[in-house]
This record gives sequence, structure tokens and C-alpha cells, in this order.
Amino acid sequence: MALIRRPGRRAVRGLLATVLCALTAGAARAAPPDAGAADASQDASAPDAGAPPRPQLEPPRAIGEATVPYPADAPLHKDPVIVKVKLVVGVDGKVGQVELLTRSLPVFDDAVVRAAAAFRFEPARFGGKPVPVQITFSHTFLPPPPPPPASDGPPLVSALQGRLVELGTRVPVQGATVAAEIGGRHYTAEVDARGRFRMPVPAGAARVTVHAAGYHPFVQEERIAAGQQLFVSYYVERERYDPYEIVVVAEQRRQEVSRITLRGPELKQVPGTFGDPFRVVQALPGVASIVSLLPFPVVRGASPGSTGFLLDGTRVPLLYHLLAGPSVLHPELIEEVQFYAGGAPVLYGGYTAGIVDGRTRRARKDESLIDLDVNLLQAGGLVRTPIPFLDATATVAARVGYPGIILSLATDQASLSYWDYQLRLDGGNARNGWTVFAFGARDELDTVAPDADPNAADPPLTPALVLGFHRLDLRGQLGAGRVDTTLRVVGGLDRTTAAGSDITSLTLEPQARVRYRAGPALDVVAGLEGLVKDTSQGDGVAAGPFGNSASIAMFTEDLSRQYVGSALAEMLWRPTRDWLIRPGVRGDVYYDGTARKQAADPRLTLRYRLLDRALEGVAWGGDEAAVWLKGSVGLYHQPPRFFLPLPGLDIMPLRYGLLTAVQYDLGAEVPLGEHTHLTVDGFFNDMDPVVFDLQVNRQSVGAAANGSLVPTTTTPGDTSAQMTLDRLLQQQVGRAYGVEAMLRREARSGLYGWIAYTLSLSERQKDGQFVPFDFDRTHLLNLVGGVPLPRNWELGARLQYQSGRPTTTTLGYNTARTDGYFRIDLRIDKRAVYQRWLFDFYVDLTNAALFPEEITPGTTIRYVLPTFGVRGRI
Repeated sequence: MALIRRPGRRAVRGLLATVLCALTAGAARAAPPDAGAADASQDASAPDAGAPPRPQLEPPRAIGEATVPYPADAPLHKDPVIVKVKLVVGVDGKVGQVELLTRSLPVFDDAVVRAAAAFRFEPARFGGKPVPVQITFSHTFLPPPPPPPASDGPPLVSALQGRLVELGTRVPVQGATVAAEIGGRHYTAEVDARGRFRMPVPAGAARVTVHAAGYHPFVQEERIAAGQQLFVSYYVERERYDPYEIVVVAEQRRQEVSRITLRGPELKQVPGTFGDPFRVVQALPGVASIVSLLPFPVVRGASPGSTGFLLDGTRVPLLYHLLAGPSVLHPELIEEVQFYAGGAPVLYGGYTAGIVDGRTRRARKDESLIDLDVNLLQAGGLVRTPIPFLDATATVAARVGYPGIILSLATDQASLSYWDYQLRLDGGNARNGWTVFAFGARDELDTVAPDADPNAADPPLTPALVLGFHRLDLRGQLGAGRVDTTLRVVGGLDRTTAAGSDITSLTLEPQARVRYRAGPALDVVAGLEGLVKDTSQGDGVAAGPFGNSASIAMFTEDLSRQYVGSALAEMLWRPTRDWLIRPGVRGDVYYDGTARKQAADPRLTLRYRLLDRALEGVAWGGDEAAVWLKGSVGLYHQPPRFFLPLPGLDIMPLRYGLLTAVQYDLGAEVPLGEHTHLTVDGFFNDMDPVVFDLQVNRQSVGAAANGSLVPTTTTPGDTSAQMTLDRLLQQQVGRAYGVEAMLRREARSGLYGWIAYTLSLSERQKDGQFVPFDFDRTHLLNLVGGVPLPRNWELGARLQYQSGRPTTTTLGYNTARTDGYFRIDLRIDKRAVYQRWLFDFYVDLTNAALFPEEITPGTTIRYVLPTFGVRGRI
């Protein structure tokens, strides 16, 4: 926590029985744990989907005077001496550790360390319970004032009062000392947690100085009249600006097996992502690409339609704008991204592969912000302001994209544009509050009109693909005692116009969830969810991809209304400090007029603390200092979904059957230092059946004998629309297995980044044998790093390697592979303050080294995608 105080985580029945037994046993043993047991409800990472909002953190409060005596043997000095330390405040309010963050002279350093070790606090509380935290404390030693004259000095008939605000961010400055020199005499005042101060002074000309750790000295001349109460606001410039500072509870609780949570610069400054939080997922273990620029991740060898893209646990019909576009949500709205490559808990249903869940945060009642961003591809802004008469805070954001301008430099055959918007109101507080959230987006891809003159120099363009959606999300939270309840209703309008079809759908998704804290070591969660979807199909605007007689309507002609009802229950049980047991089960019923399907999904997650490591900067005995063994097993079902997620074109007819997967995961986490750890996971996913799988490779090719691996001429064996459709609708058996490793230093201070490597194989059964999946990539490597430099510069780099994907040759289906590809992305940020604005000038280069990428055998592309822009905040 960044807190400055002045001198201050096919045996279905057997699996179901195991989970139900664990649920029953846990509920029967909800007695308080032993003295060393930790509270599983204290997960300081993001809450699970649909759970009540995370509890608020109450910072520690000093008991008595937190002062540092001036050392008697201190040498003379003319300038203020600032000493900054980090304190670990335990659950008993005592300081357990003091670490110097800045050094001056030993006499001053020693004085602060000795005094800080004796400080006493009311402990910090998270969800009402004491927790250990790290705080920063700074003390300023002012030069000794000159000896006072014989008289007692002028009467203190006036006062200088006001507040200190950080220049460019308007955040209150804490831990500062305000000093005034009037008539040769010195007067000082301390600044409180809100940046406010008051100093009685005599009348006269005053030279006011402000000193605080991490800030440049501030000097201001004032004239104070007799009897005047002069109120001032001083804007103090920071030595280094970091707009993504992270507040951390020192001891974080583990509740999951394979979830990766990203925050701060890990979300918004990774090169090659254009500052978009969701695109960072493609740099994580287990995630491959169809094509490097397309934002459709292949997670652990499954089609993109099997991975859920969610916002606060609810599906988003279109997460990314087309081609290399960003996500459809302003980055400032996303506090963190939770990524499950596998092993997702029962709170997530309807998908058999990964989960990408963007978590938003409630705006504070007093929060104000203006954020403007303009670059080569888009322009947008966000405004956040309190609404006093509603006792709420409003957030309004919008962006418009104009990549068609850049595209026109390369071709006159296509153009692209998009826009998105977000409107949000947050009222009440995190435990008893409400939220109204409206958001939507529209993308339009224009291509040459079918009736255009092929010889025209500037052919007319008409819409070939139009995607759009709107959502209205209403939420209410009610907390009382040990029970937290969340009620939620999401309504939506989706539309896709393409390939001879015009598909519109209306959706309504109610949700209710209750979390009961049965004891200090047991949480129980139960919930109900529903979906009603009405789909209509209008006249198309273009020919289908398989000719004039075929279109998207071939898949959806019998869809009109769909219903889904779900119930879930899970338990977070920590019988001892060494064990975390998380069993759960969910049931889903689907109906669409063509069929009725039901599914029961039991899932179990286990964690075992193998040993504790003594690491500098990591609290002993906490979860972050432990070596964990972890494992999960679970059953996952989903309705048939289109292989690429499109608005309105999501759930396919149930007569094609439910997709099923059994996921197994086993791994370990090893802490290596403060905010640094190594994670290794082995996984096996049994997929039976798979429908609407993303398949693009030919089943076979024919050619005259020429002895080469890739023939000079080919004759497709299955190019008709019907044969292509049969491949999509045919139920298949698949499997994926491999090992993932990630060495990561979290972005909390200084250098951050990770090395992620995946060795895996994804296969589908063909003619009784398993063959590689069309988008299987055996080796995946990502090196991501960012480092702050002096004078508010920051440098980031990313190296990506993905091995080639299978391709069909004369030797058979998927018997060869394309070439693998490398990509190097670079990003440079320079932050500057002008008056009250904080500006971030940035350059982002995707594929800066112009490495080639083989799309299909013999077809290679080379590109570099630069963008530069400026972002201003006030």
C-alpha cells in the first residue's frame, strides 16, 4: 500500500460426487481455524465474476505522536534533509520491519529508523479485519532556525492555511512540511492525509517553502495582512510521475490455480498493444494467434469461440475493434484483467477454454478526471465528475477510430472506421451501492462495390461488414453482517451485417449472487443466472462467402429465441493455513426451439503450502512468501458457438449438441523475491465433442508427382459450400496438453515484465488418429519488459516467437508446418507536466524489425505498424 505518513490471491459422476462431498464436509466443519489459519475472504486481488465488490481497505492510523527527534549530533546543513522509509505494520499495529528507501547522512537515517520502529498504529483493516500492510513514511529535517532575538516575537495574529496538490494529477500531497520565514523567524506546519495544513503566523512578507519526499522543492512568496486568514493551493511537482501506481495489501490470499491478474503498466504500457489492456492477453502463457495482428486468441489449442471475453463477468459480444484495433472499452475504465487459461471456477460458465475478464472499479465519490488521448489511429476522451444531488460519480467516455486513413495509403480497395462509448454512474459505496453502466460500439469495413468498374482508378466502396452492439448494465450491492448480495440485469442489442445476412438480437441477462462468510476460514457463494435472447434475420447486403446461395444464415436459419438458466454454488475453505480447497458445481439448462440440453459442471481447485521462504521485502509466513503446489480438475460445457465471436452471431442451434471439455491442471508457484515469482503449470484438456471448430486447411491436395513437399499446382478436394459446412457441423474429438512457465516481476515499482514459455500440442481426431489442429503452435515465447528511466522517461520492449502452424501437403492433412515468426515491439513514453496537466507522449512500434510472417505456405507478409500520440490528464 502506498501510504505516506509524516515523522508515517470421462469420470463425471465420480468428480461430481467428490465435489459435493467436499462441499458438505466443508459446511459441516465451518468452525474457526487454528491460530495460524488465514482468512480466505481476504483475497486482495480482484473479486471473482459477479461476486460482491471487494471490501474497502482502511489504512492504519498512528497512535500518539509519530515524530522523529532531531539528532543531537547532526551536522550543520542549509538545505532540508528528507529521509523516506518503508514500514511493515502488522495486525497488532506494531512495526515489524523498517527499510530505507532514500539515504542521506547516516545520522539522519539512523534517527528515522529508530523512531519509526517504535511507532504504534491502529492496524489496517480489509473487510473489517486486521491485515498487515506496507506503508511509506517520510521525515524532513529542516535546518535549525537561527537563535531567536531576546523578545518573544510578534504576535501570531494571522494564519496561512490551504492544501498541497500534486501538479498534473491533483492528488493530495502527504508527508510534507510547510515552512514560512517571516521577519527572520521560522514557522512550520505538518500536512495531513488530505494534503491540508494550517499555520499561525504574524503579519508580513513570507517566504513559503514545501518539502516532501519524492517531490521537487516548492518556493512561493506571500504577503499576509494582519488578521488575515490566507487560504492557498500549492501545486507541487513530483520528481517522477507514474500514473499507474498500485495499492497493495501486504499479505495477499490465494484462491485460484491458473489465474493471471494484470494491473497498472502491465495493462497499458506493453509494447505492441497500443495501450489496450485486453491485447496484453496475447503475451501470456498458453495463448497463440491466428495471425499476429488479429485479436482472436487461441487459448490452449481451442477455437476463439470457446474462450469467453467478459466485462465484470458478463459476456461482451465484440471485445475488439476490427483488424488491429483496440478493445471497445476505454482503458481508464479497466482496473485489471483476469486471465484463466484453464481451471476457471464455477462462477464462469458457457465456455470450454479460457476466460478473459476485464474488471472495472467503482469511481470514488470525490473523484474528478479529464483524460484525452489522440494518436495516428484514434482519438478519444474520458470525463469523470461527482454528481452531488445523486450522491454519485459520473463517467463519460467515447472514442472514434480512423484507421481507414492509414489503410488508404496502402490500398484503395478497403476502408475501416469505428467508434465506441461508455456512460457510467456509481452511487453508494462498494458494499452498499449501485451502478448504471451503458456502453456500445460499431465497426464498419467497406470494400469495393460488386457493380464497380474493375478498371476504375478510385472504385466506390460499400459496407461489407458492419458490427455493432449496445449494453445497459444495472447493478446493486447489499451487504449486512456476514452476507453480501449482488443483483444485476444486463440488457443488450447486437447486430451483424455481412455475408448475405443481417442478424439482430435482443438479450436480457438477470443475475443474483450471494456470498456468506460462514467463518474466518470459510466462504460460501451461491447464485442464479439467466439469458433470454431473441434473434431476427433481415435481408443481406452482400454475397455469401460460399457463393450467392450460401451465407451466414445457413448456420442460423432456425434460430429465433434462446433460453438459458443456471444455478451455481461454491465454497472457499481454508481448514489450515497450508490448505485451500475450492469445490464448486454449476448446472445449466439450454433451450432454443430445436432442442433442449442440460449440463452439470463440477469443479475442484486445491492449493497446498509446501514451505515458506525467507525473502527480503516479503512478509514471513504470508501467502506471497510460500511455495505452493496447486491443482484443479473440472468439467466444462458450452453451447455451440460461432468460431469467431460476432455480435448477434454467438450461440448456434442446440441440435448440434453441447461442447464438452474436462480440464486438468497441476503446477507450482515459487517466490523468488519481492514481487517476483516463477509459475509452472502442466495441463491436459479432453475435448469431446468439438463443434464449429475453426478449420481453414484443406483436407487434401492433389498434383502431378514432382517430389516436392508443397506442390506447384493443387486441386482442392473440398471447396464446395456444403463440404465446408459439413466440416463445421461435424462433431469431433480433440485434446490439448502441454507445459506453461512464467517468470514474472510485477509492476509495483521499478523494472517489471515477464518471460512466458509454452510447449504444447493441440490435436483433433481424423480417421481414427489424432492430427494437429489447424492453429496448433508447438512453441510460444514472450519476453516483456518495462523500465522507468530518469526525467520521466520509460522504455518498454516485447519479443514474441510463435512456431509455425500445420498445413496440408501431398503427404497428407496437416503433415507440415509454416515457418514460425518473430516479432519485436518497442514503446517509449515521456511524461511532462504543464500547468495542471500531466502529459504522456508515446511512440509504439509493432514489428519494429520488419520480420516476415508466413500466413499460408508461400504467402508471407512484412509490416511495421507505428503509432505515436499524446495523452493528457488533469
